[in-house]
Amino acid sequence: MQKLQNIIADAKKGKRQAQNVLMDLFWSTVYGYIYSKIQHENESEDIAIETFTKVFAKLKLYNEDFDFKTWILSIAHNTMIDHIRKSSVLKISLDDEHYTFEIEEDLPTPEESLILKQDNDAVVKWISKLKPEYKRIIELRYLEDKTYKEIAEELDLSLANVKVRLLRAKQLLQEIIKG
Repeated sequence: MQKLQNIIADAKKGKRQAQNVLMDLFWSTVYGYIYSKIQHENESEDIAIETFTKVFAKLKLYNEDFDFKTWILSIAHNTMIDHIRKSSVLKISLDDEHYTFEIEEDLPTPEESLILKQDNDAVVKWISKLKPEYKRIIELRYLEDKTYKEIAEELDLSLANVKVRLLRAKQLLQEIIKG
């Protein structure tokens, strides 16, 4: 237990190696929890990555008096809920029964289409400012919609390395966007 607290303390200081260790230690727990609720591999992976992005951003707020696993899972739960609210097709597991709710999407007006195109152009411009290895992993995941496994095979990386690199790429992209 003391070792975990030391790893958390190092991660709070921004040490990447400690953050990687935390991600390795808790990835299966977070991913498994999310997957058990939404039953969709790619979305579960995305939500898990987003969860760890939030965990590392809020790590300084973590109180050692509470169980770290519980704290991470509460962030995962809230991240999953936010993701479900934004999704056009929601899959929710309640008491081991699956319900699917489909939300009809309105087609965008010409003005909305123009705004979306401008937003997409801005995102592509921001992505182009990333280092090549981060740019490529963002493109593979979000523009080509590849799974983590497919990315690992294409880039000849371990699955853990893909997760870490994608997490870092998203953090760097957020910094670029904030300016």
